[in-house]
Amino acid sequence: MMSSGNSGMHGWPTPLRRLWEAIVREFTPPPKPRPAPSEEQLAEGQLAVGVIDDAIEDGPGCDVQGPDMLIISADAPGHGILHRRVPCPLSMPGSGRNLVGQTITFRHTTLDPHFVNDVLVVRWPDEVKRALEPFRPTGPGALRARAWRFLAGCSGVIAVGGILLTMVMLIGVIFTGGELFADLPAWFHPGIALMASVGAAVLGLFAFSICESHGWRVLSEGQQ
Repeated sequence: MMSSGNSGMHGWPTPLRRLWEAIVREFTPPPKPRPAPSEEQLAEGQLAVGVIDDAIEDGPGCDVQGPDMLIISADAPGHGILHRRVPCPLSMPGSGRNLVGQTITFRHTTLDPHFVNDVLVVRWPDEVKRALEPFRPTGPGALRARAWRFLAGCSGVIAVGGILLTMVMLIGVIFTGGELFADLPAWFHPGIALMASVGAAVLGLFAFSICESHGWRVLSEGQQ
C-alpha cells in the first residue's frame, strides 16, 4: 500500500509530499519490539513535564532486588497522555515509593502515548538530586559547603548525645528515684543535668537543620 501511495504522489508539490510522508511516518505502526531511541536522538527531543504515578519493585522471585521502576505520565496537548517508565536512580529497593506524586522533566522523540522507553530524564525531583550529590562537593562554593556540613555533623553529634543522656536521666529519675546517681559527686544535680540534656538535644537538632540548609543553599548558588 505504501508503494502504490508513493507512486501517486509524484505529481504532488514538494511541501505537501513531505507533509504526507511525515504523517505516514508518525502513524505507521512501529516494528515490534520497537528499538529504543539513542541518547543523541533523545537529547534533541521534545521536553515534557510529567508526574511519577507509581514505583514498581522487582518481583519477589528475584534473588537480588534492583532499583524500582518509575511509571511516569505527562500531558501532551493535542496528543493525549504520554506514558513512560525509567529505572529509579536510587538503588535501595522501595525508595521509588517516596517519589510518587512528584514532578519529573524528560525528553522524548515521539508522541506515541505507549512508547515507554522513549524517555531521557533531564530533571529529577529534589529528593533524588540531594541523594545523588557527591559526599564531598566540588566546584564553586564547595569549601563553604564542606564547612557547613562539618558544623551540621557536630550539631548532629550533640543532638544524639543529648537525646541519649536525656533517656538515661529520665530512667534514673523516674524508675530509680535518683538512686542511679547516688555514687556521683555531690555537685551533680540530676534536675540540672536533665534540663541540660534536653536543651542539647533541642539546640543540636535546630543547629543541624540550619547548617544543612545553608550547605545545600551554598551548593545550589554555586551551580547557578
